Amino acid sequence: MKLKTNIKWLLALSLVFISGNFLRANEPDTVKIRQVIEHASNLYSEGVLDSSQLLAGRANAEVTKLLYAEEVQYDEAILDQMKLLKARALNILALSIESAEPQAAIDSLQLAIELMEETGNIVEKANLYSSMAMVYDFQAQNEVALEYHTMSIALYREAGNMEGQAMALTNMGITYRNMGNYGEAMEVLLESLDLYRNLNDSINVVETLLAMGFVYMYVDRWDGALDAQEQALEIYRNRNDSLGIARIYNDMGALNMSAGNYQEALELHQAALKIRLNSNEFYYTFASYYYIATIYERFEQFDEALDHYESALQYAERTGSKISIIDAYNGIGDIHFKTGNYKQALEQYKMAEMLSREIKDGTGRAQAFMKIAKIYDIQNNPAKALANLKLAEDAVPNSSTIFLEEIYFGIAKAYEQLGDYKNAFINMELYGQVKDSVTKAENLEKVTALTNRLEFENRQALQRESQEKMIQVKQAEINRQKILRNFILFGMFAILVLAVIFYIRFVEKNKLNKKLNRALNDLQSTQVQLIHAEKMASLGELSAGIAHEIQNPLNFVNNFSEVSTDLIRELTEELNTGNTEEIKAIAGDLLLNLEKINHHGNRASNIVKSMLEHSRTGSGKKQNTDLNVLADEYLRLAYHGLRAKDKAFNAAFNLVPDPNLPQINVLPQDIGRVLLNLFNNAFFSVNEKSKENIEGYKPEVVVSTSTTDQKVEILIKDNGTGISEDIKDKVFQPFFTTKPTGEGTGLGLSLSYDIITKGHGGELRLKTEEGTGTAITIILPIN
Repeated sequence: MKLKTNIKWLLALSLVFISGNFLRANEPDTVKIRQVIEHASNLYSEGVLDSSQLLAGRANAEVTKLLYAEEVQYDEAILDQMKLLKARALNILALSIESAEPQAAIDSLQLAIELMEETGNIVEKANLYSSMAMVYDFQAQNEVALEYHTMSIALYREAGNMEGQAMALTNMGITYRNMGNYGEAMEVLLESLDLYRNLNDSINVVETLLAMGFVYMYVDRWDGALDAQEQALEIYRNRNDSLGIARIYNDMGALNMSAGNYQEALELHQAALKIRLNSNEFYYTFASYYYIATIYERFEQFDEALDHYESALQYAERTGSKISIIDAYNGIGDIHFKTGNYKQALEQYKMAEMLSREIKDGTGRAQAFMKIAKIYDIQNNPAKALANLKLAEDAVPNSSTIFLEEIYFGIAKAYEQLGDYKNAFINMELYGQVKDSVTKAENLEKVTALTNRLEFENRQALQRESQEKMIQVKQAEINRQKILRNFILFGMFAILVLAVIFYIRFVEKNKLNKKLNRALNDLQSTQVQLIHAEKMASLGELSAGIAHEIQNPLNFVNNFSEVSTDLIRELTEELNTGNTEEIKAIAGDLLLNLEKINHHGNRASNIVKSMLEHSRTGSGKKQNTDLNVLADEYLRLAYHGLRAKDKAFNAAFNLVPDPNLPQINVLPQDIGRVLLNLFNNAFFSVNEKSKENIEGYKPEVVVSTSTTDQKVEILIKDNGTGISEDIKDKVFQPFFTTKPTGEGTGLGLSLSYDIITKGHGGELRLKTEEGTGTAITIILPIN
């Protein structure tokens, strides 16, 4: 019975190793979730909100299941990855529902922010702050939006993320513009424009230019707005981006509409529509049709206007944007109303009211009821007109005083037609009160607008003054360069005199150089011998590690062989007694043992094959390599190699691989030699510190891999002795070593530096503090 218990324990131990691969086993699920989130994000950017919401909700549900799995809760790295995926799904979900359910969007973003606070991911937290600002912007809560923009910019700056910083500045500029702070808006937009140009990000340069164009438009600076739009148009033309060109045409059309140039605006919107009809940009196609219909309505070309409003409705329905659908219903209804088709107009207004009620848009409902009331009023049906105006009064938000003015006037008129003069008088009083408040609000708005425009002009004047000062500084620089040129001419004459003197010295130095060349040849010969010694030392450590790695599976083979021998003896005894059940049990145990012997024999064979593959010289050609596997192999080999030389040596080591790390094209033999050198140095450092008998000290080496900006990074970090500041800059120099005499050649780090920088176009970075530890980062380009 004792024998069977040992076998079960060994099987349980195998299961422990299997459970550690949870993330690898669930990799298809996480990849699928990432793809769904990306698809939802693309749909949101295209304006297909219903589908975006559906996909983001599905991704959130799937990642939540993985997040609360038992295996995830005990692995901090996997747990952080699951939280990151959930936060991204919640982000897209919130943006998709911001128009219909703003509070739910805010709640989703707040939950995502809490998840990122737990992980410490400040870039993702900044992204969420930026999304929160967009939600509050949509609700016209500009002050709150401004606070979130400010927090997101601070986090992007802390992380050194210029792309995020520029994006947040552009959004902040739009918020300032919506608040009427045009000077502040232009200031942050110019800062954003400089960042995007330094990043060579032409797409977002366009976004910022267009935002600046609208600022110029709001202060009646048509030339400045047109200049910004033409710069953006030039970028899209150079990129041959037809959809981008269509977008600029739309913005130019809006500019001309604002300036009263309706014919030019019509031609620009028609040009944009012609391009978009060959694309899948349903929202922008809707916008083009809607703009054109609005202009035709202004021209009183009602047939053309109706055709374009109906086409706009078709594309609005394809986007799923209910706000756009409501706009299209109202536009169609207005055309029917103006052409006397009151029945059709009533149908359109009722559909707009129903949809506004569905998305809880009080302003939209009020507008629909007011339009319906106009139909009944013109049909001389004051009772129904009054009923709809009452519904409008109940639906309209208190802040929409301009609607209340029209509503109270219409109610008073309806009561008068019905002969109820008392209520007519009451509502005329209310109309007068609201009209006074509307007049005050309009006057205040005019004063505010004039003040904001004045502030904008003042800022522009200051900028021009600053530019003039810069021109003066440059002129002074030109004068200084002229003086410098005269000195240079004099210097050239002096150089000619010195050249004669240098020639005489050259003859003497030539003799000295011959002696130096002989000394250099001797030095190179010594260098070759030292490099050979370094390679032999690395080979010895590698061999010791391989021997230890092979010993583990061989021990398993020997142990299971001994166990199998005992089982055969028991089987023989049971055969003599004829105990069939026990014979079957022992035979089953024998089968398990043989499978284990075969498994560990294959493992030993694989180790030998793998090490031969990495140690042979090869063709010198680069090949796609999994750096996670390479780091794992050499980390274990380095540790066991040192253990083979010094039985007293002991240290904790851990590899934290990035599961999404791509294979990259490298020379695996050379990268393996670099890793072995760095791992050996790390273990040597922690071993030296452990000899100091510091209370509570636990030697540890941690290796991690990651991917950032088309580069792969391998971080080797130890808590050993570290390197003093005065010699830190010398560690990559040939023949310099911090190890005791006889224990190092001084070529390990030098050769590693050459392999990474010259052989692979990468970087080798060192961060260290004496007495605390050292961190070395290998950075290799993916392409």
